[in-house]
Amino acid sequence: YGVFDPETDEVRRSRGVLVVVTDGMGGHFSGEEASRMVVEVMGDIYYAKAEKDKGAVETLDMAFREANRRVFDHVGNGRSGTAGTTCTSVALFDDHYNIAHAGDSRAYRVRGGKIEQLTDDHSLVGEMVQKGLIDREEAVRHPRRNVLTRAVGLRHEVSPDIHEGIAFRDGDKILLCSDGLFSMVPEVEIGDIVGRNDPKKACEELIDSALSYGGEDNVTAVVIQKGK
Repeated sequence: YGVFDPETDEVRRSRGVLVVVTDGMGGHFSGEEASRMVVEVMGDIYYAKAEKDKGAVETLDMAFREANRRVFDHVGNGRSGTAGTTCTSVALFDDHYNIAHAGDSRAYRVRGGKIEQLTDDHSLVGEMVQKGLIDREEAVRHPRRNVLTRAVGLRHEVSPDIHEGIAFRDGDKILLCSDGLFSMVPEVEIGDIVGRNDPKKACEELIDSALSYGGEDNVTAVVIQKGK
């Protein structure tokens, strides 16, 4: 994952703080390479375009699409075999945030002790849940839960889901995480851990909890809090 905090107040006001979480797939080396490239390109493009005549949401979408093209050209086009990565990114401002997302990593909000998933899973079972064919508990155990329908680097073009202008209130906590967390730890427990701990402690407890449930996949968790 990557956290990009601009050096100047002017850029921070116009583009915010960018947090990017990825989870590679398609072979250990290729997946890691794709993940690393997406984080780097997202940060570079998002802030390189900060002085251009484009809004923050449009720039986030553009950075996401460019990261996809570069991964596809570099990794997914035969050099290392098929590879790709999930990507869930959030640009944080004083009173709101914007999300760009593809894959089955997730963004959650914890507010007032309640946890809410902000992103949709771009996976076979995620679409089945959205259509009401199975419930979320069944999705966690479904044998085809790892089949993605959208991700970064698998095709030359990708259309990220964009969620813009989400209110960022005092006390709100945002969790960005890979499926290695929520596929193991019940959502209510994730919300409890994030809700009662500071961000650093919450991440430590989340990872410990995933391991205690027998987690074997890589676990990525980033928690951001508004205020104290």
